[in-house]
Amino acid sequence: MTPAAAPPVLNRPSPPSVEDITRMMPLGRYSVQARVGMGGMGTVFRGTQLSLGRPVAIKVLRVSDGYDYAFEDRFRREAKAMAQLSHPNIVAIYDYGHLGSEFLYFVMEYVDGMDMGEIMRQGRMTTDLALQLIPQICQALEYAHSKGIVHRDIKPANIMLTRQGEVKVTDFGLAKNFVKTPTMVTETHMVMGTPEYASPEQYDMHREVDHRADIYAVGVMAYQMLTGALPRGSWLPPSQLRPGLDARIDGIVTKAMIQDRAQRYQSITDMRRALEAVLVQPPSQPLQPAAPAAKPKATSHRILLLEDDLLVRDLLRRTLEWAKYEVHETGDGKETLRLYQEAMQKGQPYDLVILDLTIPDGMCGRETMMHLRRVDPQILAIVSSGYRDDPVMKDSAAYGFAAALPKPYQREALIQLVNSVLAVGSKKAA
Repeated sequence: MTPAAAPPVLNRPSPPSVEDITRMMPLGRYSVQARVGMGGMGTVFRGTQLSLGRPVAIKVLRVSDGYDYAFEDRFRREAKAMAQLSHPNIVAIYDYGHLGSEFLYFVMEYVDGMDMGEIMRQGRMTTDLALQLIPQICQALEYAHSKGIVHRDIKPANIMLTRQGEVKVTDFGLAKNFVKTPTMVTETHMVMGTPEYASPEQYDMHREVDHRADIYAVGVMAYQMLTGALPRGSWLPPSQLRPGLDARIDGIVTKAMIQDRAQRYQSITDMRRALEAVLVQPPSQPLQPAAPAAKPKATSHRILLLEDDLLVRDLLRRTLEWAKYEVHETGDGKETLRLYQEAMQKGQPYDLVILDLTIPDGMCGRETMMHLRRVDPQILAIVSSGYRDDPVMKDSAAYGFAAALPKPYQREALIQLVNSVLAVGSKKAA
């Protein structure tokens, strides 16, 4: 018998070098420093947008590498999809174009961090961290879905986490406007997506695919983040694999992964709200809908909260209110200062102030604290930040703070810290 011929070896060109891309980029617009990643959708470089001096990520695809899989169309689709989306939890795109006839490129926000898959591979995904990140992922998709965009390839590798604990959803290469083109199958009848996270309807070329495919993928990813395993075969509920996990979360994750999409959550907002309801109410207390006309219960301690991230602020406020504190919230240092001054003038001073250290579009926590100390030298304050190496976080007392609260927050640690700081403040006042 004649031995079967070995399959031909495909010799793909090596990825472009930093020097290659630097030479081809539009003159005077970008500089390229290093190659930081490679994947099926191209090579990513770290660069600088020279006109603004800001760091950027430059994604490059060799056109000849992608003919068999319509990569050029996917690449262009990703650029256009991301250009429609402006949200703090979605990577922003700045520019798009061709580099000669050989490459396509687009320039996007540079994320200083790592993807969720790498975090899990390193064993750094804790239950508390997972429960902090899942709502952020939901918020990003809420926004995309509100614009008619379904991602279609949600997975850990496409979720970045910054050093400040902020989620950034990326890689919209499979995104489509599901209002106009509600299908998962390409023109060549290839089912696109990552098998482990793809919903059942994504395998049916005759079935329309909508935003509920993303909900399914978030459910799978949430299961993996919470347990460290994928839900394969006869999988167990997350709480049985992760001792101490609130069993009510089992129902949330399971509902997101139901095979029949009509029985899943019908919006990612519903899933997020269900999860947040569990996070702010301990297992010993049954979940009860709030009475619409109920008035806030009076509490003995009043807290003023400065936090510009709406999601973090909402979770923080809910946790503090569950602990029976009266919380007033702001997103800017100047507003914080005004509210604090007004409270003192009315004879109803705040017992504690929690200040976010970094406010990109307003007066930061450190500067706010300087002004507050002039108004009230005895002010009791906690500084909060994801920058654990910042001098203020390392030596908060030197800047007048009673304590430092690192992000991401853990509910028990937050309440314990607030209680201890208020207890110390009460002793000083006595």
